[in-house]
Amino acid sequence: MIPKPKSQPLLTNKKIRLLIAKGEKQPLAVESPYPSRGQTAWQLLYQTKAGRLFLKKTSKKNHIECCINENSGSLAQREFWCFCLARAVGLPVPELWLLDKETTIQRWLDFPDGHIFSTSLGKMNFLPQNVYECALFDWLTGQVDRHDANYLYDYVNKRIILIDSAHSLLAHTGSLPDYLKMYEFSEVNELQKVIQTKTSEQIKKFKVAKLKKLVPLKDKKESEALANRLQQLQGVNTIRGIISLYRGGI
Repeated sequence: MIPKPKSQPLLTNKKIRLLIAKGEKQPLAVESPYPSRGQTAWQLLYQTKAGRLFLKKTSKKNHIECCINENSGSLAQREFWCFCLARAVGLPVPELWLLDKETTIQRWLDFPDGHIFSTSLGKMNFLPQNVYECALFDWLTGQVDRHDANYLYDYVNKRIILIDSAHSLLAHTGSLPDYLKMYEFSEVNELQKVIQTKTSEQIKKFKVAKLKKLVPLKDKKESEALANRLQQLQGVNTIRGIISLYRGGI
């Protein structure tokens, strides 16, 4: 599970900026133990008194290349809204702060991402409940970029930890997340089993009005798509069911 930080005062944006200003830059990308993390946009890792903090700043070019309507919600805003939603439904994700419309700060967790673990350290073993919760969340938020470097693997507790949810909350449904593809082929006998967890029930019971308040998209189509995806989750209770949604009901 995600380790709880030691008792600390609430970190405001002002405090975060001060920590970064006094922090020490750490190696990232190729020099990092996890080279697939930190290769897009402007990304920096700082060692601070409050632990390691990961800064990511996007540009207009990032939005154009990713076909993101910045006026409806920038990449940074979408990532922050997804963080807020994850916390609201009880899905463990790293702490994240929105410094401005282009910049987020995330608490760095020392777990390898899916790519590094599977290629260098061995086979990932997933818990069906965890896969189900993450897949429900990724469907609801319209995540289109959940490749193997956009989730961490807690190899002690065998859990997926979602990170980098910026490419989300779009009008279209998105693609099958990497971890879901692997689970589908490795755990065929588990796909039809009914799963119910506190987090999955929280996701399904979320009210549209509350959802739109927490995720204030300005584009009407994107906002309607978000509400529609929530409605589509109501009849899902298996991993096969969520895979079917991704594949258009097949």
